[in-house]
Parts: sequence; structure tokens; C-alpha cells
Amino acid sequence: MTVPARNGPRADITVYRWSERSLTGRGDVGPVASSLERADLLRWNSRIEHLVWATQEHPGDTAPGFVYLRHDNEAALLRKLPVRDPHGRAGSTLTHVLTGPANGVDLALALAACRSDWDSWLPPQVLEDALRDGPDSAERVQRVPLDRLRALLLEEEHLLDALDEAAAGIPDDLLVRLAETLMERPGAPLTVVGSPVDGEAVVHALAGLLGRVVLSSWTFATREENDGAKDLPQFVFVRGDGNGTLQSARHRVDVRADPGPPGPLHDDATRLLALHRRRGTSALSRLAPDRPMASAAKVREWAAGHQVAPGLMSDVTSLLEEAPQGELTQKEDAYLSSRTAVPRVRLELERMNSGQLARLVALWRPDTLELQRYRHLRAEIHVRALHRCFDLGSPDLARELAVTPPTGAVVRRVFEERLESAVNRHLPFDVPPLLSTARQIGISGADLDDWMKALVERLTMADTLKEVDRISRVAPEQARALLENSADSRGSRGRSDPFDVLRRTRFLAEAVDRMAPHDPWRAVHLYRLILLGTVGDRTGQREVLEALDAAGPRPSPALLRALVDSCRGGKAQDTVHAAVVQQYFHDHLPARPQDGHRRGPHDHGPRD
Repeated sequence: MTVPARNGPRADITVYRWSERSLTGRGDVGPVASSLERADLLRWNSRIEHLVWATQEHPGDTAPGFVYLRHDNEAALLRKLPVRDPHGRAGSTLTHVLTGPANGVDLALALAACRSDWDSWLPPQVLEDALRDGPDSAERVQRVPLDRLRALLLEEEHLLDALDEAAAGIPDDLLVRLAETLMERPGAPLTVVGSPVDGEAVVHALAGLLGRVVLSSWTFATREENDGAKDLPQFVFVRGDGNGTLQSARHRVDVRADPGPPGPLHDDATRLLALHRRRGTSALSRLAPDRPMASAAKVREWAAGHQVAPGLMSDVTSLLEEAPQGELTQKEDAYLSSRTAVPRVRLELERMNSGQLARLVALWRPDTLELQRYRHLRAEIHVRALHRCFDLGSPDLARELAVTPPTGAVVRRVFEERLESAVNRHLPFDVPPLLSTARQIGISGADLDDWMKALVERLTMADTLKEVDRISRVAPEQARALLENSADSRGSRGRSDPFDVLRRTRFLAEAVDRMAPHDPWRAVHLYRLILLGTVGDRTGQREVLEALDAAGPRPSPALLRALVDSCRGGKAQDTVHAAVVQQYFHDHLPARPQDGHRRGPHDHGPRD
């Protein structure tokens, strides 16, 4: 199936085979058909002409070899087939070369193409049966739409999945040996002699293991007679005896030979592969450095940093996700069940997004028997999840927490941490939004009351009264708890006068109504608490006048009752009684007539 034309980036196709006169004007194996302009063809030919020959291990061998190269922002992929020349002689070559932008002809496409049927997507003019000798008869070749080719090989045919299966079958000792070499020599040329596995599968496995760890070009040649040519890719796979010039710049790994004593990164490579085999690429991605590393010293430092316990390299997120299923190894279980895991667990939890935290909260239900050994970590998960809900208001996370709300100890810890942070950073501490979220999650009233106890220790009386007013709008019960605790503490006035707050709020009249709806005697109790916290347990004339002034022209009857109860007698009590009488007359006498006529005590109307 030829890839249909489509708008977007395109790749060029060039065909190399034996010709008496190729497009470069020479005889021998050279380009005989191409979609490239002549200048571009000559430029690419100078780069690849020494690599176009196919390897043939024995007569009749038709297995293809592949080469992937990059030059700055361009890349090329070669498929080399052993064929007979036009005269029927064996040992010749038919090579198709795909060239294009490196971000389109990338490693993923190159590896997938190694497992594809090229004849199904190549332009028909370049198929073997359609080719004719000589450039004069060569038809101008169509270009290949890259987006369609990538969709075909990567999405429709799932060829990387097929390579995943092939990589899973590579022996561990081979991968460890090659991974150790790459970690010790990031980016250095490497020749693999006698690999029992196709080169593209090995490169795919190594890229999955170390692609984000070591700096590498990830260019390759899957089937070469030797490694003696110039400008070879980074990875060269030599079959058979690999006879040829030994390049001093290339490190060789002969799979058939004794590997010798392990190097300093052998154990790290072994642990990294074990993690990859067990947890997959997602676990490795969490360990990846910010950018690939170019030195063995950096690689060793990175590997040591991710060794969470002696002999154990892992990402903590994977351990936390698998602990509820009871699927940890003995070393992993010992690590998570110890207190030494807590600092790293906290760090990983802080890095998680809200969706990952919600998943962990769901997995770590308190009734999961497998998690009893890790109870201390469940508290850490809930602490971070509760902080995240307060910070961002994540609905999904709040729903998961509401299924089994955090314990009182967790709730107190989160509140104290947030309060301490606000104090240290000299920031305002906004309590009502926290209470709203906490109530949505289902945190108990008793736990929220404990918040109020912690809060009152940090507030002056003026600030406490402000918070009582604000909190009563979203959580009247907690506003009442804050007021009760503040009366017991009798905090200092600080820089602000609490009566300034009382004057602005008419002695917290609306807040008291919210905290004691339709309950006048509870309202009296709350006003007593306000008086106790601001003027003490015995109220004199000055304090009564301040209170009445703050309450405004029509003080609450409950406030007047609280003032009567707290007065020491004398003028203070007389003042309150006068206010009571005034309020009574105001409530029960009609307004005075407005016609200007006032009747005195002896005015009985007109005489005859």
C-alpha cells in the first residue's frame, strides 16, 4: 500500500543499486533514482556512499540491514538488501534511503521502519521490479508524506509494540553488559559483535532504559561486516567474525567472549534493568535527570541518588502504587515499612499532581490489610493530599478524601503546618476557605474545633474577633468554638483595639445571630464570652459605655442581658438598666405625634 499524498512535511527517497552510470555520473553502486534536487543528492551522497553496501553472510542471504544517521537537523534511514546485479552476479546491493528533517525521521520512526514492509509504503517507482538501469530512464520519484508514514508505522501498525516484545526477550546479562558500557562511556561509539538479537531490538531496549539518562545520538547500523568504515553511527552490530579494521575510537563488546570482571557501574546497570523489567518505562521516567548526562561521574552520582536502600534502585511512586496489591519484593517491603522511607516519600508526594495523589488516596484505604505495615505512610499521603486540596481545591482529590476522611492527627498537623508557614512568611492566614473545603471533605466538627484551639494561641483578641465574624459566615459552629477558646485565653489586645472590631460589627451582632439562630440564651452566653475576652469578668461603667457605644442605637437584648450579668453594680448597672428601659420604650411605644401638639399632664382638652 503506497502512502497517499498529504499536506505537511515530506521525506525524500533515493535508491542505490549497481549501474553503469548512476545519477552522480559514475559506474558501480550509486544513486539511480531520487526525489532530491541534484545539489541535495550530491550532499547526501557524500555522507552515505560508504554505507550503502549490504552485508551478505552466506550465498542466498537476503536479510536486510538498516542504518540510521543524523546530521545536524537532518536524518537518514537506509534499508540495504543483498541482491544480484543486472548481470545476475551475487553480492550486489539494493538500498533505499529515506531522508528528511530529524524531528520527523526520528529514532522512533527509524526503529519502527526496521520492522515494516517497505514495499507497502515506498513510491511505486522505486520498487525493485519497477527500477530500470541508468539515470536517463529513471522516473522522478515521489516524496513521502512524513505525517502519514508516522501514523501508519507508529499508530496503525504498532511496530514499536512489536519491538517491545522483542526487547523483553533479550537476555538480562547482554543488556546489563551493554548498559554498563553506555553508562561508563556516554555517547561513545560502540560495536556489538555476535549479538543473538536483531540490532534494532537491542537499540530499542537500550533507548528505553537509558534514553533519558545518558547523552547519546542513538544512531545505529544493524548489520555490518565490520566496523572499519568512516563516520559510522554510534551503535554498530557486526555479525559473524566481524573481520575488519579495528577502530581505536570504538569500544567493542563481543557477546560471545567472557565479559571479565564487572565495572564500577555494573550493579547500578543491573538494578536499573531490574526496575525497568518490573515497573516499566513510566517508573524510569520518574528517575530521569533533567537532561541526559555526558560523563560517567554524573551518571554514578545520579545512580547513587536513586538508590533508596542498599541494593535497591526504585522510584518511590511505583512502590506506593504497588504496596496495596502486596506486590513488593522483600527489599522494597523492608524499605517502605521503615521510617527511613518517610523523607523521600514526602518529596515524591510533593512532586505529584492532584490526579496522582487522588489515585494514591484511593489505593491506600485504611481497611486494606496489606497496608497495615505502612500506616505511617498513609498519614503522609493524607497530609499532602489535604494540603493540595486547600491549595488548589481539586474536586477529584476532595472526593477521594471524603470517602475516608483523614484522621484528627492528620488534620491538626496540616492546620499547624499551614499556620506556621503563614506566620514565618508574614502572610495572612485565611481560615474560612480552609473550613469550607474541610467541611466538604467531611472532616469532623471535633477536629475542626481543635483547629480553633490552635488558631487562638496565635491571634490577638482583635484578630480573633475578626476571624469569629468571618468564620461564622461559613462554619458557625467553629466560630463559636473559636470564641469559647479565646475567652479562656484572654489574649492580649496587641496593636489593635478589639473595640474597633466591635464597633465595625455592632458588637458582632450578625455573627452572634449566625452562631445562635433562634436561641436567645445561647446568644446571651456568646455575648458574655465576648465581654469576658475583651473587658474581663467584671464590667465597670467605662466598659459598659464602650460596649453600648459599639453596639449602636439598638443593642441586642441578649447583649443587654449579658451586660447586666457581668456588671459590678452601681452606675454601671444603672446605665445598663437605662438602656434596657430605652430599648423597651422603643419597641413598645408608638412614635410621638408629628403635628407639633404636645399634651401636658393638666391638658385635658379645650374648655367650654
